[in-house]
Amino acid sequence: MARERLSRNSPCPCGSGKKYKHCCHKKGFEWVADDDGTVYQSTSLSPEAVEVLQQQRERFVATFGREPGPDEPIFFDAPPVEQIEFQMVQAMTAAGIDPAIIYAYEKSGGLLVTESNQHLIPDTDLAAWQAAIDEYEAKHRGRPEQP
Repeated sequence: MARERLSRNSPCPCGSGKKYKHCCHKKGFEWVADDDGTVYQSTSLSPEAVEVLQQQRERFVATFGREPGPDEPIFFDAPPVEQIEFQMVQAMTAAGIDPAIIYAYEKSGGLLVTESNQHLIPDTDLAAWQAAIDEYEAKHRGRPEQP
């Protein structure tokens, strides 16, 4: 599929209202457009990730006797996303993670913001994360933390 890089002076596709060069331009991924003009995020894979995907493709071929189609999950034997998210919340709770962070993780669909990764996250996603933190704190301000 052909890809075209966005102009640095284009409005950022994340919806922040800023120019691409002042928003998501150097956040570890790039916004690209395909032949139909559909804009999406593209991230380069590490050699280790490429190897894992190759192994999963080989497992798919060994299991089903054919190459995976474009709409088929290459991680065909993974548990449902909901189960993984539930286990993640349980682990975060058991580890004593701040309940506001757990709430924001759930509310944002699995986003985790830290000091070391926030510069890589689009401004709109950071704003949604902070809104979830603020919402949790507003609901629970003055109340003892839930176990």
